[in-house]
Amino acid sequence: MVIRPAIGALALALLSACASVGPNYRAPEQAPVTLQGAAAPVFATTSPVASWWAQFDDPVLEQLVHQSLVANLDLRIALSRVHEARAVFAERRLDQAPHVTANGDYSRGKAPDADAGGARVLTESYSLGFDAGWELDLFGRQRRATEAARADLEAEQAGMADAQVTVAAEVARNYFELRGAQKRIAVARTTLDNLRDTQRLTETRWQLGAGSELDVQSSRARLKAIEADIPLLEVSEAQARHRLAVLLGRPPGALDELLAPRATPAYARALPLGDTTQLLRRRPDVRIAERRLASATARVGVATADLFPRISLSGFVGFLSGDAGSLLQGSSKAWSLTPSISWAAFDFGTVRARLRASEAQADGAAADYAKAVLGALEDTENALTSYAKQQARLAIVAEQAQAAGRAEALAQLRYREGSEDFLTLLDTQRTKLSADDALADAEASVNVGVVRVYKALGGWGQDAVLPPEVALATPPSAPVAH
Repeated sequence: MVIRPAIGALALALLSACASVGPNYRAPEQAPVTLQGAAAPVFATTSPVASWWAQFDDPVLEQLVHQSLVANLDLRIALSRVHEARAVFAERRLDQAPHVTANGDYSRGKAPDADAGGARVLTESYSLGFDAGWELDLFGRQRRATEAARADLEAEQAGMADAQVTVAAEVARNYFELRGAQKRIAVARTTLDNLRDTQRLTETRWQLGAGSELDVQSSRARLKAIEADIPLLEVSEAQARHRLAVLLGRPPGALDELLAPRATPAYARALPLGDTTQLLRRRPDVRIAERRLASATARVGVATADLFPRISLSGFVGFLSGDAGSLLQGSSKAWSLTPSISWAAFDFGTVRARLRASEAQADGAAADYAKAVLGALEDTENALTSYAKQQARLAIVAEQAQAAGRAEALAQLRYREGSEDFLTLLDTQRTKLSADDALADAEASVNVGVVRVYKALGGWGQDAVLPPEVALATPPSAPVAH
């Protein structure tokens, strides 16, 4: 008769263990995205065939990006956070199982003994065995903590992916800014050589009485103005070189030989975007926010479980003896089982305050997720619009540079023939330099725009080129709600 109630109580406890208090998390629904900017004729719906930077057909850029994904220090930091979160998750999972530790004790002392008439008696005791402790997770506190740790791990994995996207984009952006600065320097130096020729011609004409000192001094002033611009451009070039070296985990100046000037044309094909309807699943920052929301929701369950009693079991299996010689004999075998219960019966105010705090954190995480979604859409639309406008600007500036070059050549010819005054020639040279400089800047801006578009798309095609130790830390797709 006594066994049946015990069995019923055990069954009730097991059934209770199947339930977890607190809200069950469901990931917010993500409707397919429609990007207005993607309809521009400079974009194509086809998918890039490889990692996005490979489309530039620039071996130096590919080498830089690949090395950065291995050696960048921000990625090492992100990877360490993934490892830390994975260890915490493993610890939370193990918290659901009994904890068993080996234990050995020896004690020696004197104390009054009633059996000896109150005399102080020397006592010794020895113990050797295993201690065990287990919290029965009747209300899901440990399971909710494990859910939170899992979501934190997945958030750090998404953070790793976000860091990879950022590093690759920063390398490509600085690379194209470097090439743009190098081309602008080349334009300035070419113009400087042409102006020196004009300066010598102007001085010769003045000496022959066919010109004036005004022409000579105006030419010299223009020459010095361009000479003064070159150091500023060289500063921009040096900063980009130094930044690229640091992005690759190397000291500034380590890549100077690799980054020697070379031609880098602007991207001139329709830019493939792939399936933009899944933008929110591809963006790592959105995945981070969604996983943080899942973690915060699970922690509401942890706080809710504190309103209910905690039941634990502790025990011992081993040997107890007052004599070291007989410690391992059969007569010294011992065991104990101690159930315990704890409950915040008179401290509900503190528990409910913690619950309200966790609920507020979950509300904030929900707002962060909504903000991340809107930010992703804004970032992508801005990147698409900027790229389309940069391509339009490049076409106009290219025509301007062509016309300015033709005008300068005609003015140079007519000045040498004496049929055009020097101020007209000086004006056409100024216009040509401005147009050539604007063309170099526009070409670099178009390439930087490509980088910005693929960064906004979540780094299209990057997963296929990650180093093994990095790829293992990165989720292949958006996490599934638990």
